[in-house]
Amino acid sequence: MVDLLSEKNKSKIQIFLIIIGFLLFIMLSNNLFKGFRFDLTENKLYTLGEGTYNIINKIEDNLVLNYYFSDSLTQKDNYLRAYSKRIKELLEEYELRSKGKIKLNIIDPIPFSDEEDDAMKYGLQGVPSKTQGENIFFGLVASNRYDSYEVIKFFDPGKEAFIEYEITKIVYSLLGLKKPKVGVITSLPMFGGYNFTKNEPTPEWALIQQLKPLFDVTLIDKKTKTFDNFDILLLAHPKKLSTDDKKNIINFYENKGKVMVLYDVYSEADPEFQDPSLPPKGGGIQASDFQELLDKIGVRINQAEVLIDRKYAIPVTSASSERPIKHAAILSFPKKAFNQDNNITSKLNSVTSAFSGTIENTNTENKFTSLISSSDDSSITERNVFRYLPDPTILLDNFEPNSKINTYAALIEKNEKQAIVVADSDLTANYLWVRVQDFYGEQVLVPWASNGDFIINSLDYLSGGNTLASITSRESFSRPFSVVEDLKLTAEKIFNTEEARLQSKLEQLQSKNSELTDKNSMDYSAFQQELLKVRKELRDVRRNLNKDIDSLGSLLKFINIFLMPILLTIFIIVFSAYRKKKKVNE
Repeated sequence: MVDLLSEKNKSKIQIFLIIIGFLLFIMLSNNLFKGFRFDLTENKLYTLGEGTYNIINKIEDNLVLNYYFSDSLTQKDNYLRAYSKRIKELLEEYELRSKGKIKLNIIDPIPFSDEEDDAMKYGLQGVPSKTQGENIFFGLVASNRYDSYEVIKFFDPGKEAFIEYEITKIVYSLLGLKKPKVGVITSLPMFGGYNFTKNEPTPEWALIQQLKPLFDVTLIDKKTKTFDNFDILLLAHPKKLSTDDKKNIINFYENKGKVMVLYDVYSEADPEFQDPSLPPKGGGIQASDFQELLDKIGVRINQAEVLIDRKYAIPVTSASSERPIKHAAILSFPKKAFNQDNNITSKLNSVTSAFSGTIENTNTENKFTSLISSSDDSSITERNVFRYLPDPTILLDNFEPNSKINTYAALIEKNEKQAIVVADSDLTANYLWVRVQDFYGEQVLVPWASNGDFIINSLDYLSGGNTLASITSRESFSRPFSVVEDLKLTAEKIFNTEEARLQSKLEQLQSKNSELTDKNSMDYSAFQQELLKVRKELRDVRRNLNKDIDSLGSLLKFINIFLMPILLTIFIIVFSAYRKKKKVNE
């Protein structure tokens, strides 16, 4: 009996020692390994890009990062708090990798405090709390020793994939490094203008907003007599250039050899065609007309041909169909379409294009590198097909892919000259890569494609920096369970399809005669009934989606919070009982 009691006591002591050892291990780990950080995520989401490291290493004077987050006002907003934690951990990575050159301060700007006054003074964007009347602050103020500062007004969760780029961009701006001078020659209203129809000014395009913090961007107009002051020329849909301008551009290429050409065979964004803020509607022909430069570079773009791709085609709504149909001339190039051996494209997620051409190398002395290519299920068609295209399905009728993969964008190098040529300019227009999103009452631009990153990376490459390419277009921090993500994608697909069907019906009804304005008419009554029906269907889709996700979420919470500790406890008990039985048998 004494031996048995002794064995029981030994088991209790062993369990007690295991628990104490586990706690001590945690405490020691927090102290001994405080400076060590391990990124175990699949895509290294918390690992800074090579370009960010290069910029951090250039810091000579200390920088201060003041991270403002209204912690006290967001206790019930779990989504925003989770996102803020990820931002905090990323900023801590900047501080750690800087080896003391970056100091991070975490600030909670509670209402009516000095910290809130500072947040407003620096221009941080306060948004109304969903549960309280006070403003929530969630932004960053970065400053150097010379009292210069840069601001991220609000960390928009919709831009989570681009957050490292945004942070590194303001750090880069504070270093005082000389920005490459980029001269822009374009027939597109990229720098804004005036809408005489609406009698209001139009803002500059999102691309220009992204370029300005990183490059010294100047619009070259008729008053510009020489291009010698520029490091790079960006030609976006060059058209109707004077003889002198053409000569100056060719001379620039011959002497400095740094140009990017967005050459269009059928420009949807051309202001002579339509408002660039609107999606394409079909119609007239608008092409670039500076073949002389392409000849000098040593490439050919056939102005009479448009690239079509069955695999990369984007679904669009059509008046002839109740459901979205693939438009083989409006394309979304995925990761596999990009050259993975070149920094310009290796980090991109997608590039969206409309009515583009194809590029062929015509000079055997060129080093011709394809950057973005079509799929093996692509072909070309006559440009005139799109003049009066009533139904996009016509493009896929009798479709036969050609025997080669077509080049959409290419890097051409010869001696010291470098040119990046893209057979499209519409990729710069907002509607092909960014959307306007309401976030806490504010209108923000949210990129959904990597068009802007592609332009930035290309200009960065031409400038010789080649640092930004490794930090743009990173994967999102969010790593949802695949089952949850599949549920969301399925529901979104159904939702978007139904929404497109409703929109198509709405457009058809609105295009009818004025009898629709008569609320007593049968057509109007039928329309209202159909509208209510589809809206109910959309609500049901969302309701069922949330129900499935909530159920799965509850299960996952139980597994994460309770199941693992329970299993660990059971293991300890079973192991102790086994040890006890073994001792008794001995």
